[in-house]
Amino acid sequence: MLRGVSPDLAAAVDRLRGEGVLTDTQSGLFGRVARRDLVSVRLEVRSALYMGVLLLTTGVGLFVKENHERIGPAAIGFAIGLAAAACLVWTWRRSAPFRWGEAASSHAAFDYVLLLGALLVATDLAYLETQLELLGPSWPWHLLAVAVFYGFLAYRFDSKMLLSVALASFAAWRGIAVRLMGTSLGAGDPARLRIEALACGALFVALGVVAARRQRKAHFEDVYVNGGLLLVFGGLLSGVFGDRGDRWGAWLLALLLVAAAVAAGGFRAKRTLPFALAVLAAYLAVLRPVFEIRGAEALAFLLAAVLAAAALFFIVVAHKKMRVP
Repeated sequence: MLRGVSPDLAAAVDRLRGEGVLTDTQSGLFGRVARRDLVSVRLEVRSALYMGVLLLTTGVGLFVKENHERIGPAAIGFAIGLAAAACLVWTWRRSAPFRWGEAASSHAAFDYVLLLGALLVATDLAYLETQLELLGPSWPWHLLAVAVFYGFLAYRFDSKMLLSVALASFAAWRGIAVRLMGTSLGAGDPARLRIEALACGALFVALGVVAARRQRKAHFEDVYVNGGLLLVFGGLLSGVFGDRGDRWGAWLLALLLVAAAVAAGGFRAKRTLPFALAVLAAYLAVLRPVFEIRGAEALAFLLAAVLAAAALFFIVVAHKKMRVP
């Protein structure tokens, strides 16, 4: 018997064909899958395209760095803008009409050409800012403009990938704005950055819930919620490990309460990633009191290992239960 062949699946395909449930074309396709004659390379192709976009944008940045004095800022800015416009025009011409529901992709490379065009726009904007200093010390506002632009493209072309980049750009704007702009409470104030992370995370989660309930790009919910939870748990963990006073215990309690609520909600909704994020955040937070044990480093490391194994076991068991229909 050939390795990888599923005889039960192949027999089921033949039976369904005999019963008239499957057509000859469908049974032929499913039979090839059962015999492993047809294997999906979707993940490999998407990974290669994503890496290609990152390498290309990195190459553009290196080219600009090495040649900007010889070519000149005007020519470089125009060339990058022209390449970005070409990518965006290509995606516009091949995109489906806008709709609030999920839109089928018209081309395998659609999302990646769109991402390349969007990144080139941001690259062009950043380059022009470094050369012309359009906003001067208020340059972080460029990040907000980029986030809004990415968000518009994500909704117009139904791209989860670009939405995640838009959320990351917005969070970066808030973090940099807090450290550099005059309205902050001080350069690099960790307490203010922590509050910004919690506020951005809560905003993203709320946007995801609203999107799902109002059926406005409801399939974007997981991008909003997962991105928001990363920020929320990151902010809470910053309080647990970054607070040098006695308040880290309050941060620990807050994180455990939030993690319990998220884990319970994720389990009920059969969402593995939010559940796993909650368990992982709770595990990391509990390490703070574990390593507060003085004079028992070996015991602390043993407890950390046991807790890690317990957290992994808990996630695996919960994942299996969530997959049960």
